Amino acid sequence: MGFTSFLIHKTTPAGVEPNTPAFRGHVGMLEGWVSILGNFVLFVVKMIAGWMISSIALIADAFHTLSDVATSIVVIFGFKVAQKPADKEHPFGHGRAETIATLTIAILMAVVALEFAKGSVDRLFFSDSDIDVSKIDWLFIGIVTLTALGKAWMAYFAYQLGDLIDSDALRGDAMHHKSDVYTTVLVIAALIGAYYGVPYVDGIMGVGVALMILHAAYEIAREAIDDLLGKPATQEFIQEISALATSVPGARQVHDVVVHNYGDQRFISLHVEIDEDSTPAVMHNIADNVEHKLAHELQAQVVTHTDPVAVSGKSVLAVREVIENTLSEFTEGFSVQDLRIVGEDPVESILFELPVPPGCVQKEQVETAIRAALADSNERAAVIIEFKSQMTE
Repeated sequence: MGFTSFLIHKTTPAGVEPNTPAFRGHVGMLEGWVSILGNFVLFVVKMIAGWMISSIALIADAFHTLSDVATSIVVIFGFKVAQKPADKEHPFGHGRAETIATLTIAILMAVVALEFAKGSVDRLFFSDSDIDVSKIDWLFIGIVTLTALGKAWMAYFAYQLGDLIDSDALRGDAMHHKSDVYTTVLVIAALIGAYYGVPYVDGIMGVGVALMILHAAYEIAREAIDDLLGKPATQEFIQEISALATSVPGARQVHDVVVHNYGDQRFISLHVEIDEDSTPAVMHNIADNVEHKLAHELQAQVVTHTDPVAVSGKSVLAVREVIENTLSEFTEGFSVQDLRIVGEDPVESILFELPVPPGCVQKEQVETAIRAALADSNERAAVIIEFKSQMTE
């Protein structure tokens, strides 16, 4: 990460270790302060330049940059609050203050976008004032171009830090910087248009700037709202949880995995299938081992529920094979869970669960196919299938 790593190393207080809440808070506030300093300098440059030539697009771009100062203050405040420990009113901590900060960033951006859309439309249809073309030259355009390069570096810096600590707030700030790069490119197009005698391009590009800002605000708000409402964990993360849990001796299968995120704090609950012939003490020990492994590997608080299942015997293996072979014919990715069998030669009852993904359209076909397949070899057995919503959040 080059300069970014150097800056983090030089500014991190002594005794603060990576992958700790204190380090996360420091990185978030570092990005905020760097953004405030850089944005204020760029705002002054753009504002003076826009005032000199009466460019509504450039002045709009300047205030877009100034709004980045406000969002960076929100980022700093969000990380400061997020570091507060859990208390009576907030037993899961204050981690989602970061998400609230992200949503606030989007709202501020939207307000700026709407204001300058109005100003640009006024310039296009109701104002007689034009850009002062006499003050535009290629040196002037070059200076504005340098401000875009400065914002590009700030976006890159924020993305690096956002990925380092997995923060949507920093990635949202980075997106704000990135949108500023695009809007400055539109401003440059407006200046070149005015230089070649097409001054109304300024108003058009002002509208373009506003739309760019509004789109960026929408993307940031959507991510923040998804987090607040409960965005599901990725399938890759669920698979990682399953792989870690089933690596514990005695843990045969994992299902009903639920993940909740509160900033840098993660809470995981899951069901672990264990041989029903195990003693309660052995089951408890396996569950504890799963919790400790996940907590250590994923830096999370973990709660497990044990499901005793039949895992041996000729009938059990035969029934499981029939069910799994039938499920393999479907595209939804079904898997049998909590298989229980009553009776042995003949089997009297077959009970199991099938998680179904949201919007599943194959449920009835799956049930019909399984019942038909099991009837061939266990015609006297009662088959009970419990379909469960597949939860990953």
